[in-house]
Amino acid sequence: MSVTESPGDTGAEFGPWNPGLSSTIPQRLLPLSTMFRPENVETGFSEARELAAFSGLDPKDTIAFRAERLIVHELLIRVTADLSVPDGPEYEELGINMRGMTARIYDEHVRPRLDGLKTEHERLVSRAREFFAAELQRLDQQQASPGAAPTAKKGLLDWLLGRERKTTSPKAFPDDRAALEAATARWAGMMEDPFEVACANAIATVTSAVVRTHGRLPFDKTMIVDLAANFFINDYGSARLGSALDPIIETASKVEGYRYLPTQTEPFVMNVKGASAAGKSTIRPHQRALAKKLGVPWEDFALVSPDYWRKHLLDYGSLGADYKYGAMLTGHELEIIDRKLDRYMAEKADRGTMPHLLIDRFRFDSFRTGDNQDRGSNLLTRFGHTVFMFFMVTPPPLTVERAWKRGLTTGRYKAVDDLLHHNIEAYTGMPALFFSWALSDKKVHYEFLDNDVPKGERPRTIASGWNRRMNVYDVDGLLNIERFRKIDVRASGPGEVYQEGADILAENLEFLRQCSERLDQVRFVNPKTDERYGLIGTESGAWWDRSLSSCPDEISDLLEGVVADAATHPRSDTATGGSDIEDEMNYIIGQLH
Repeated sequence: MSVTESPGDTGAEFGPWNPGLSSTIPQRLLPLSTMFRPENVETGFSEARELAAFSGLDPKDTIAFRAERLIVHELLIRVTADLSVPDGPEYEELGINMRGMTARIYDEHVRPRLDGLKTEHERLVSRAREFFAAELQRLDQQQASPGAAPTAKKGLLDWLLGRERKTTSPKAFPDDRAALEAATARWAGMMEDPFEVACANAIATVTSAVVRTHGRLPFDKTMIVDLAANFFINDYGSARLGSALDPIIETASKVEGYRYLPTQTEPFVMNVKGASAAGKSTIRPHQRALAKKLGVPWEDFALVSPDYWRKHLLDYGSLGADYKYGAMLTGHELEIIDRKLDRYMAEKADRGTMPHLLIDRFRFDSFRTGDNQDRGSNLLTRFGHTVFMFFMVTPPPLTVERAWKRGLTTGRYKAVDDLLHHNIEAYTGMPALFFSWALSDKKVHYEFLDNDVPKGERPRTIASGWNRRMNVYDVDGLLNIERFRKIDVRASGPGEVYQEGADILAENLEFLRQCSERLDQVRFVNPKTDERYGLIGTESGAWWDRSLSSCPDEISDLLEGVVADAATHPRSDTATGGSDIEDEMNYIIGQLH
């Protein structure tokens, strides 16, 4: 599919592999980011760049949102997390309803109280500025007083600066360093009053950034106060505005007929993970059907899908010929609100007011790998008592095609290299994310889904199971988790996506090998006949039966590459295990035949 752009555009033919935008926002459009628009922030683009040059921080980390914009953030979070938002069979319906409820509450119930909310916010910010000025004055006094040079012991300032401390006294500005070390220790000790904690975090962040950039703090600390205030406003100031909104939203919900989500003592969480445009949102009707089978009312789920916030943050049509950059121009602000949502959900969990959750969002941090990193710790999934994980295994070229179609219908476009990079991130991190939950103490069901199906059809189930026991129905599909990350982000067409050798099955066994080494049982099942033809895992000996039609030589050879010392003969009566396929039919959303 291709289209010719409107007369205001270049007139070139655009399509999936030439969508008409870059993965980098053009310099001329940066001031149009929702992070820099004057109606949203106190600090414009030029001031943000000046503060960034001074501090070494990214310009997006130097801005201060206006109170009105922070209220929008907190409203979006509370409508998402607290209220039952109707959805429907079409992708757009959830977003339309969510944005409509948010706008209604703001226009009819918040706006009449806006002056009072802003006044209280300004008082809070003034208190914070007084705190920063007093702390910096105290720091100046300590710098002016003669004192011993720092000891060789590594301290808090070294931790903030991210560098090792030398065993000898610094040659430059020893009194500066000693005074800042003492101030940092004092700020770190402010642990009780939430206001002081927020102020201390803000000033510590800013001073450490400035020292890292310039080696010392400047004589005139006005910009430090401004920067610290901006951090405070966007974090604690936003949270306080959110708390002030709670009774307003409660009243609005009664007037408008909105329904609060009921608290769950044992919440269900459904979380779908996959690359951008892999089809995460398209399986929602099947998740609804699963909830019905489980006896869990769908309307009791908080539907967490932050991408639907974008059109509330920016009118894409206002960009004219640059409308394709609309989604990108909301990206940084969306990330900020998403982090606030995580904080708010953690607070709900602490209060014991958690609802059921459906989570549909692409988060790079949920796929990142790293030593000693608990990959599940930063996910909302941790709040679930029973967890259903869905992993979308969609061919990367298909995500490019679908992203283009999505752009035509919703206005949310992505550059090709951006999409392919998302695929690499997703498939590289997917195994570690899977094991972090499958091996956890929670009750976790998982399903890997091949979404290479026509629109409207259910995806095909590749594998499924509970915790340490897995059924594999499509071995090739499971190997695609390795194959789909071996791609070239510079591809300009579907034939250029996969790297040379990506299709060699024997080179894509790593995830299957990890399953054999970390799961108790991985059972290979022909879904058409329910014939079990192989078993690997840590709990019982591995075997597969070459005599069975379900286990051709190609599969047998692959399994030998995974478990070299396995028996290749018919299974004994005791060599069973895994999940019963009949039982699994109660929990999977994909098709098996």
